[in-house]
Amino acid sequence: MAADGESHTGISFSGEDIRLDGAVYRACVFRDCRMLYQGGPLPVLEGCQFIDCGWNFDGAAANTLMMLGALNQGGLAPLVEATLAAIRNGGVLAQPAEGPARTPGARVIDLGFGRFPVPRLRRQPRASVTDKHEGEA
Repeated sequence: MAADGESHTGISFSGEDIRLDGAVYRACVFRDCRMLYQGGPLPVLEGCQFIDCGWNFDGAAANTLMMLGALNQGGLAPLVEATLAAIRNGGVLAQPAEGPARTPGARVIDLGFGRFPVPRLRRQPRASVTDKHEGEA
Protein backbone atom coordinates (compact mmCIF):
# COMPACT_ATOMS: atom_id res chain seq x y z
CA MET A 1 0.00 0.00 0.00
CA ALA A 2 1.35 3.41 -0.90
CA ALA A 3 1.78 5.18 2.44
CA ASP A 4 0.98 8.60 3.88
CA GLY A 5 3.31 11.45 3.03
CA GLU A 6 5.11 9.68 0.18
CA SER A 7 5.92 11.42 -3.09
CA HIS A 8 5.53 9.68 -6.47
CA THR A 9 6.08 11.00 -10.00
CA GLY A 10 5.30 9.17 -13.23
CA ILE A 11 4.50 5.83 -11.61
CA SER A 12 1.77 3.40 -12.69
CA PHE A 13 -0.16 1.63 -9.96
CA SER A 14 -2.43 -1.34 -10.65
CA GLY A 15 -4.73 -3.16 -8.23
CA GLU A 16 -3.21 -1.46 -5.18
CA ASP A 17 -4.56 0.20 -2.06
CA ILE A 18 -3.49 3.85 -2.21
CA ARG A 19 -3.53 6.05 0.89
CA LEU A 20 -4.01 9.66 -0.12
CA ASP A 21 -3.55 11.54 3.18
CA GLY A 22 -0.51 13.82 2.87
CA ALA A 23 0.84 12.03 -0.22
CA VAL A 24 2.02 13.63 -3.47
CA TYR A 25 1.23 12.01 -6.82
CA ARG A 26 2.30 13.73 -10.05
CA ALA A 27 1.66 12.30 -13.55
CA CYS A 28 0.79 8.90 -12.08
CA VAL A 29 -1.63 6.33 -13.51
CA PHE A 30 -3.94 4.42 -11.19
CA ARG A 31 -5.70 1.38 -12.66
CA ASP A 32 -8.16 -0.72 -10.62
CA CYS A 33 -6.86 0.84 -7.40
CA ARG A 34 -8.66 1.49 -4.13
CA MET A 35 -8.09 5.14 -3.24
CA LEU A 36 -8.41 5.85 0.50
CA TYR A 37 -8.73 9.27 2.09
CA GLN A 38 -9.08 9.46 5.90
CA GLY A 39 -9.45 13.21 6.38
CA GLY A 40 -5.79 13.97 7.12
CA PRO A 41 -3.52 16.38 5.24
CA LEU A 42 -4.76 17.00 1.71
CA PRO A 43 -2.99 15.03 -1.02
CA VAL A 44 -1.49 16.52 -4.16
CA LEU A 45 -2.91 14.86 -7.29
CA GLU A 46 -1.44 16.60 -10.35
CA GLY A 47 -1.87 15.28 -13.88
CA CYS A 48 -2.90 11.82 -12.73
CA GLN A 49 -5.21 9.36 -14.48
CA PHE A 50 -7.71 7.22 -12.58
CA ILE A 51 -9.00 4.18 -14.48
CA ASP A 52 -11.67 2.02 -12.84
CA CYS A 53 -10.62 3.05 -9.33
CA GLY A 54 -12.78 2.94 -6.23
CA TRP A 55 -12.81 5.88 -3.82
CA ASN A 56 -13.09 5.14 -0.10
CA PHE A 57 -13.42 7.53 2.80
CA ASP A 58 -12.63 6.60 6.39
CA GLY A 59 -12.12 8.39 9.71
CA ALA A 60 -12.77 12.13 9.66
CA ALA A 61 -13.52 12.08 5.92
CA ALA A 62 -16.22 9.44 6.43
CA ASN A 63 -17.63 11.42 9.37
CA THR A 64 -17.96 14.49 7.14
CA LEU A 65 -19.84 12.51 4.51
CA MET A 66 -22.07 10.98 7.21
CA MET A 67 -22.80 14.48 8.55
CA LEU A 68 -23.80 15.70 5.08
CA GLY A 69 -25.99 12.62 4.67
CA ALA A 70 -27.64 13.20 8.05
CA LEU A 71 -28.28 16.86 7.22
CA ASN A 72 -29.78 15.82 3.89
CA GLN A 73 -32.00 13.17 5.50
CA GLY A 74 -32.90 15.55 8.34
CA GLY A 75 -34.67 18.00 6.06
CA LEU A 76 -31.72 20.23 5.22
CA ALA A 77 -31.27 19.13 1.60
CA PRO A 78 -31.05 22.79 0.44
CA LEU A 79 -28.09 23.31 2.80
CA VAL A 80 -26.35 20.22 1.42
CA GLU A 81 -27.02 21.34 -2.15
CA ALA A 82 -25.65 24.83 -1.34
CA THR A 83 -22.56 23.20 0.17
CA LEU A 84 -21.99 21.07 -2.94
CA ALA A 85 -22.53 24.10 -5.19
CA ALA A 86 -19.96 26.05 -3.15
CA ILE A 87 -17.50 23.15 -3.51
CA ARG A 88 -18.03 23.08 -7.28
CA ASN A 89 -17.47 26.84 -7.46
CA GLY A 90 -14.39 26.79 -5.22
CA GLY A 91 -16.16 28.75 -2.49
CA VAL A 92 -15.47 26.45 0.46
CA LEU A 93 -12.39 27.06 2.58
CA ALA A 94 -9.50 28.46 0.57
CA GLN A 95 -7.15 26.32 2.67
CA PRO A 96 -7.68 23.33 4.93
CA ALA A 97 -8.38 23.83 8.60
CA GLU A 98 -5.41 23.37 10.93
CA GLY A 99 -7.45 21.33 13.36
CA PRO A 100 -10.97 20.41 14.31
CA ALA A 101 -13.35 23.16 15.30
CA ARG A 102 -13.90 23.06 19.04
CA THR A 103 -16.91 24.96 20.25
CA PRO A 104 -18.40 22.97 23.13
CA GLY A 105 -22.17 23.02 23.09
CA ALA A 106 -22.37 24.93 19.81
CA ARG A 107 -25.23 23.89 17.59
CA VAL A 108 -23.94 25.52 14.41
CA ILE A 109 -21.67 24.41 11.59
CA ASP A 110 -19.36 26.83 9.79
CA LEU A 111 -19.03 25.78 6.16
CA GLY A 112 -16.63 28.56 5.20
CA PHE A 113 -19.35 30.51 3.43
CA GLY A 114 -21.78 30.84 6.32
CA ARG A 115 -22.77 29.47 9.71
CA PHE A 116 -25.81 27.24 9.84
CA PRO A 117 -27.79 25.70 12.71
CA VAL A 118 -27.43 21.96 13.11
CA PRO A 119 -30.55 20.12 14.24
CA ARG A 120 -30.45 17.08 16.45
CA LEU A 121 -31.08 14.16 14.19
CA ARG A 122 -32.31 10.86 15.50
CA ARG A 123 -32.66 7.83 13.35
CA GLN A 124 -35.58 5.54 14.06
CA PRO A 125 -34.57 1.88 14.18
CA ARG A 126 -36.06 -0.09 11.34
CA ALA A 127 -38.09 -3.13 12.27
CA SER A 128 -36.58 -6.26 10.80
CA VAL A 129 -38.60 -8.96 9.08
CA THR A 130 -38.14 -11.22 12.12
CA ASP A 131 -39.40 -8.45 14.45
CA LYS A 132 -42.62 -8.15 12.45
CA HIS A 133 -43.32 -11.86 12.68
CA GLU A 134 -42.18 -12.62 16.25
CA GLY A 135 -45.71 -12.84 17.60
CA GLU A 136 -46.80 -15.13 14.80
CA ALA A 137 -46.19 -18.86 15.13
